[in-house]
Formats: sequence, structure tokens, C-alpha cells
Amino acid sequence: MDKARGVMSQAEYARHRGTSRQYIGKLGKEGVLVMRNGKVDVAATDAVLDDHPVSVEPGNTVHDAPPRGVLDHSGQQPTSLAQARVAEMIYRAKLRRLDFEERSGRLLKRDEVEVAHFNEARIIRDGVLNIADRVSAQLAAETDEKKVHEILTTEIRNALNGIADSLTNGN
Repeated sequence: MDKARGVMSQAEYARHRGTSRQYIGKLGKEGVLVMRNGKVDVAATDAVLDDHPVSVEPGNTVHDAPPRGVLDHSGQQPTSLAQARVAEMIYRAKLRRLDFEERSGRLLKRDEVEVAHFNEARIIRDGVLNIADRVSAQLAAETDEKKVHEILTTEIRNALNGIADSLTNGN
């Protein structure tokens, strides 16, 4: 460990925290560790992990536990300037990751997805509702049950294939 700057490797930090190197590696990939020139900033990372424990062990879901510590009279946990800077760095890193994932196409805007879903549902609804208008006269004139079944089956299949084609071509 570089005692002067308070940094150490991830393996050393895992021993320092009494946990596995794999767990610390996962925390690093999640952006929880505060890194300085490829090494873990011990004081800042300890502050982050002590204030906001994060679980990314296999089999667990990532969640933020309630902050530890005594609350002051206003209901907020006391925060030092260093802790505030670390929290801001983590927040900015998460925003950059979200921006990157959106630009790379891994994330979509919720409003755009909702509009697309609504439009697709409208196409399906309209296609199914139009079946009755197209075959009602033909069915009214038909007396053979097998012929009625055949007409309905054919019309429903054609409608669903048309819906599938319009959804495929529309995307």
C-alpha cells in the first residue's frame, strides 16, 4: 500500500475489508470503488461502503441499504466534504454510464417505448376489429358451419399476418 496517498491494489483492499477479491472486483466494475491511478482510494472507498453498503455478491441483487450512523436533529446524516465529493463523483460516473448506454443503444427513453407500444397495440386492435366488417355479409349468407369456420379462420390468419407484416416493416 502507498501509505502517503492511502491507496492500494484491489487484492490488498479485499484483505483490508476482510472480503474476497472477486467481490471487490465486482464493486469496481459497478463503479462503487473510488479509484486513483488504477488503485483503490482506501479512505474514500471505506466512507462510501460504510455509508452505503452495496451487495453485488453472486445470487444477491444490487440494493442500497439505509445509511448507517447517527442522524442529526434535521434527520440527515452528517457528511464531510470528502464524503460529499465522493458521492458527487459516483453520481457523475453513473450519469456518464447511463448516457453512454443510451447513446450505444442499450437503453431507450421510456416515453419513446410507451409511444411505440401504444402504436403497435393500436395496429393489432384495428386489425382484429376490421375482421367483422370484412366478413359479416359473407357470413350472413352462408349456412354451412364448415364454410363459416373456414371463412373466419382464413380471415383471422390473413389479419394477423398483415398485422405482423406492418409491425415488422414499421420498426
